[in-house]
Amino acid sequence: MKTPTDNQRRVLEAILRLIDAEERPPSTRELAAELGCHVKTVWQYLSILERKGYLARRKGRIRLSPGLARGRGIPIVGRVAAGAPILAVENREGALSLEELFGAGGDLFAVRAEGDSMVDAGIFGGDLVVVRSARRVRSGEIAVCYVGEDGDVTVKRLIERPDCYKLMPANEAYEPTRISKSDPHFRIAGKVVGVVRRVP
Repeated sequence: MKTPTDNQRRVLEAILRLIDAEERPPSTRELAAELGCHVKTVWQYLSILERKGYLARRKGRIRLSPGLARGRGIPIVGRVAAGAPILAVENREGALSLEELFGAGGDLFAVRAEGDSMVDAGIFGGDLVVVRSARRVRSGEIAVCYVGEDGDVTVKRLIERPDCYKLMPANEAYEPTRISKSDPHFRIAGKVVGVVRRVP
């Protein structure tokens, strides 16, 4: 992308402020009010920034390029200025967001792991396990499942056999669990797609 001028950077930073405040991209009129200038002037700046690759406009709404869009994630600031200071809008490389990492959509949920039966798969007690909701997973994938009459939830590697499922722990101290395919209490909740861990 071509480097923006000072005025173009002001426009980009105003867009970021409005997105943070309103949790949606601003209209041209809202951006003009934020900058204290005429709508036509803002329109001209947006046209230039669009040509430079900093944003796109669809149905009258502004969409920042993925490298600038913050969303609701944690900003990724990957470069430190060794000379002149770098404005935040130039330094921003994107955002750390669960939806960006694991895919957007309303079918993601998280459960907190307990115990140590999956430590060899990188899942430790206290971790948040990110799951994509699904009624079936491929044999060999790690899944979150409901088991038993009480609907207990477990996370295990699921191996499918002709007559049963084997729930495989990732710790030699534990034995696999065999579940009949006719078991009315067994249900797959979804496929594990990631783990989030807080460092103490």
